[in-house]
Amino acid sequence: MAHLDQLPLADHVYEALTVEFMSGARPPGQRLKIDAIATDLGVSHTPVREALARLEQTGFVERHARRGYVVARLLDASEIAQLMDARLLMEPTMVELAVQRRDARFLESLQSTIDAMTQAGNTPDGGALVECWMADEEFHTLIAERSGNRFMAHAYRSLGGQLQRFRIIGGAGVSHARAACQEHQRVFEAIAGGSLATARDAMATHLENAKSRALDDLSLASARLNRPAGESTGEG
Repeated sequence: MAHLDQLPLADHVYEALTVEFMSGARPPGQRLKIDAIATDLGVSHTPVREALARLEQTGFVERHARRGYVVARLLDASEIAQLMDARLLMEPTMVELAVQRRDARFLESLQSTIDAMTQAGNTPDGGALVECWMADEEFHTLIAERSGNRFMAHAYRSLGGQLQRFRIIGGAGVSHARAACQEHQRVFEAIAGGSLATARDAMATHLENAKSRALDDLSLASARLNRPAGESTGEG
């Protein structure tokens, strides 16, 4: 995983804003002023515009005729359930395909994300938690890409499912790093062992558990995140 200072400018802005959305630093309804973001991040307007256009596709931001870009509202329980159900339709199949295309480098990359999650989950630090979120996302993205089906991989990325779920977790002020890491480990072991059925079942169980955790966290996240733009979130 690249650190923010190693990324191209538009990617740097994209990642920096994503972290702020997930942590609740930029609450729903807040206007995203291009001038202010560019100044804060020390970049020109162009990479900010590029990043906001990409973020609009993830559902994190919305573009309004008169207000410009604003932080999108938090998904409601029905939408979260539908999003996770969509992932349940795709990811068990993608992991089966990934098992058949696995190689040493792929397995090493998966293990690296699990190691990163383990380390972050044992560190009570906000920056470490962000690393955990990104490692979790990378685990699923690696599997989607290894499936060899570019249409399914594109559909997975367009959902923004992982990041939307992290936004809820961050807003709730909780971490499920250890539980998710253990579930990732089971998926990894099934992939490494070459068992299509076991990998499929492990992924389905992981996503069902993630869905339950997200729905449990939603009410707390809504209370903390769905405040009028500019109002303090109470975080230090």
